[in-house]
This record gives sequence, C-alpha cells and structure tokens, in this order.
Amino acid sequence: MNTSWLLRSVYGCWLFFLSIHGSAQVLSPQQLEQKVFQLNNKLNYKESQALLLSLLQDPLQSPEYKYHVALLLSYTYKRVFDYQSALKFLTIALGFARETPKRQRYEANIIAEQAFVYFDVHNYTKADSLIKRLAVSGFRFINPENKAVLVMQQGYLFFLNRQYSKADDAYDRAIVWMQTSNPCNLPMIYVKKIQLYDAMNREELLKEALRKSTGYADSCRIIKYHLYAYEELLKIFEKRNDASKIVEIKAKIDSLNLIYAREENISLLHDQKESILLKTKEQELLQQKTSRNRLTLILSGLTLIALLLLSGLLFYRRRQNRLEAEFLQMKAEMDAYLSVNGKVQTEGTTNPGASMGLLSERQREVFQCMTAGLSNKAIADKLCISENTVKYHIKNIYLVLEIKDRKDLLVYIRK
Repeated sequence: MNTSWLLRSVYGCWLFFLSIHGSAQVLSPQQLEQKVFQLNNKLNYKESQALLLSLLQDPLQSPEYKYHVALLLSYTYKRVFDYQSALKFLTIALGFARETPKRQRYEANIIAEQAFVYFDVHNYTKADSLIKRLAVSGFRFINPENKAVLVMQQGYLFFLNRQYSKADDAYDRAIVWMQTSNPCNLPMIYVKKIQLYDAMNREELLKEALRKSTGYADSCRIIKYHLYAYEELLKIFEKRNDASKIVEIKAKIDSLNLIYAREENISLLHDQKESILLKTKEQELLQQKTSRNRLTLILSGLTLIALLLLSGLLFYRRRQNRLEAEFLQMKAEMDAYLSVNGKVQTEGTTNPGASMGLLSERQREVFQCMTAGLSNKAIADKLCISENTVKYHIKNIYLVLEIKDRKDLLVYIRK
C-alpha cells in the first residue's frame, strides 16, 4: 500500500462519479434529430418543443449539445412558418457554436440555415448576401443536403433574372445532391421547377414537376410541401385568371390547412413555450441546488475516505517502523545475552546485583515497571511498545534473573 496508489484510487472514484453524473444526456445529437424529425412529421410540434426547450434549459448539457438543440428548435418553428422564432433560435445556436472547438463548421451551417429562412420570407437580397459569404470558401463545411438547397436558391436567382436555362441546370444539380442526401426535401426543388416551367410555358414539364413534388411529399408525409406546391399553383392560375382552377386549388389548400392547422400550431407553441420557460426556470434553480448539494456530499465523502485511508496508511507505516526497531533491539539484546550466558552459568552467579547488570536498558525499564506493579498492557502503553514486545522482554528478564514468574520476582526484589 502506498500514497500514489491511494491518490489514483480516489481520482478514479471521482472520474466514475463524473461519468455517472453527466449521463443525463440520453439521446445523442443524431438520435435527437431523428426523434424531432419524426415528431414534426406527425405534427407533434408541442412535444418537439417541450423536449427541446427542456434540454436547452438543462445546465448539465454542453454548449455543443445545446447548439444542436437550438438548431432543431429553429427547424421546428420553420415547419409551422414561424420564421421570426426560427431566426431567433439560429442566433441562440450561433452563441453556443462560438463556445465549441467546431466553431467554423457550425457557423457555416448556421449561415446556410439563415439563408434558407430569408429565402422562405422572400428576402432574396439578404439570402444572396449570405450565400455569397459561403461561396467564398467553396461552401466549405456545408453538407450535401444544404449545398443542394443553396444551389437551388442560386437557381431561383437565375430565374428572377430570366436566365431560365441556367436556372433549370442549377435545379437539376440540386436534385442530384438532394436525392443522395435527403429525398424528402425534393418537393421544394420541384416546386421551383413548377414556377420555372410556368414562365417557360412548358405545361407538360410543369405537371410532371407537380406529380413528383406531391409524390415525395406523400411518401415522406410532409404536409408542408403539399401546401407549398398548391400555393404556388394558386399564384399561377390567379395570374392566368383561370377561375375554375382557382376554386379547385383553393379548396385543396383549405383541406390541407385543416389538417396542418398552421396558425393554431404557432399559437400553441408560443403558449406552451412561455409556460415551459417559467416552470423550467424554477426547476433549473432547484436542480442546480440539488446538484450542488449532491456534489458537496459526494466530495465530502470522498475526502473523508481519502483521509481515513491516509490515516490508516500512516498508522500502518509507523507501526511497521516501530516493530522493525523493536525487532532490531531485541535481536541485539539476544546476541548480547547469548554472548555472556555461558559465563553466567559457569560462574554460578547468585548475586542479584550482578544479574541486574546483565539486563539491557529496555529490560531494566520493563523491570522497574513490573516492580511498580504495572500490568503488561500498562507497561506497553508507558514505554510505547507492543504488548508482545513487553512479554518478550519479561521472558528474557526471567531467563537472566533465573526466576519463573512474578512471585519469584517479588522474592528476587526482597533479596
């Protein structure tokens, strides 16, 4: 047993505690993203928000984890067209991103997401400015899915400038990247193609783009993309003054809105958010207090254990050193006794004073304690030696003085 081993043991216990204490994070960022995606596709936005806000308020979560949480909150609000809240949580995500080692990568992703939001709200100037920032680095750190969306948006800028051929080429490149990364987002590209083919008077291509858009929206069960497609169609037929188609498309949009309940979902999210934030604040304070108390208790326990182990170690070492010293002293005394024992027996010495002269210093100390009537334990305590050592000295005293027990000792003293 040594001090370094003890310290390593205590440190290991402490690391084990930290690993347990930090295990509250159940879902990895990837698992969390998958869960939120599933909830949002089922229109369970309240459940998504409750889950994400609780994690965002959790003091045990790291800045990197909270970056992912804030990003998923922005996705959730964008799904219900609450773009202001989406931008707000992107700003919060940016704050957490700057506290992580992956700052550049995360900042690039946030810029891309901001560009997407500004495109959705038709702020093309702002979106174009953000895309150009990313283009300077060759869209470094941008994943294939987001790159597909950014290229799609560049295609839309070509469309606005009536560069239809370039726009169509850009959309096709975006479709290839989106097909390999996230086919469920293909409808938003096909809706852009619907718009393009209307401007090009390519009716058959427009219908084909609509068919593909609704097909992917159905297979992925994303009602938002149905609304997106039919709202674009409504604009087209209103521009054409096609009354029958306008009525038909409006009916379709109304039925989709009943399912989607867009405005109601936004209202419910905001109401729940305020309630959760208030409740979470109280829970956060209580949790922090509980965590501090638990941490203090465990640290105190570990400190006490360390002190006890150190005390035991020091006691053990002192005892070992004392026993070694006693052993060496007893060995020296035994050697001295054996060297003169033959002479004592040959001369037949019976003089008590002469026999006393054969006792060592320690044996004389023990002898004096015995004559004072002290017990073996009392002698051990007084001389700071073990009781077994006392017995050993008494045995040697009896041997030197040629007596058998304490009765003989009293007789010896009277001589």
